Order: sequence, then C-alpha cells, then structure tokens
Amino acid sequence: MGKVVLIFLLGFRCIAAEGDAMKTCAGCHETTAPPFSLVYRRYLMLYSSKAHIEKRMVDFLTAPSKKRSSMPEGMKIRFNPQKHPSYDPIEAKQAVGMIVQQEDIIPKIVVPKLAD
Repeated sequence: MGKVVLIFLLGFRCIAAEGDAMKTCAGCHETTAPPFSLVYRRYLMLYSSKAHIEKRMVDFLTAPSKKRSSMPEGMKIRFNPQKHPSYDPIEAKQAVGMIVQQEDIIPKIVVPKLAD
C-alpha cells in the first residue's frame, strides 16, 4: 500500500512540475510577448523537424541572447531577448515539450475524404 501511495505522489509531483514550467512562460506570452503559436511557427519555418525545433528553443531558454533568438530583427528589437529570463535545462525541456505538443500542426490538419 505504501508503494502505491509513493508512486501516486511522485506521479502527481511530475505533473505539477510540468504545469509550473508552462505557467512560467505563459505569464508573459499571454500578455506582452509574442504568442506561442507565432513563436512555434517561426521555428517550424526555419528548422522543420521537431527535434531541431526543441533543441533550438531549449538552447535559447537556457542562455537567451539576440544571436540565439530565431525571431526576425524587428521582434528582437521590440522584445529584447537579453531581458528574457534564463531557465535550467530540465525546466526548459519540459516547457518546450509542452509548447511543441500544444502548437504542433500535424494533428490539426484535416484531410477530407474523397467521394468514391
């Protein structure tokens, strides 16, 4: 019984930690910073594979700078990347994983069935 409770508590802690990583980012990206959808589309246009997108986003989040930012120059001027908070790699990977899952366009594609 004790093992079951321990496993349940650890699982709940992991779920809560993932939510915290996303909440940290959403605070600004829902109000002043560009929305996640625009950021993800930009990365998708530049890098096209999920693995490369995730790597580049995590690289930026762990050490934000204009050089690491994939945003166009106008956005770099408006939303100065040096002011972006840096995150530890584990928290950055969790947040990026959730953003990629949330904004992924593949599940949103609707293919109509052709009439026979």
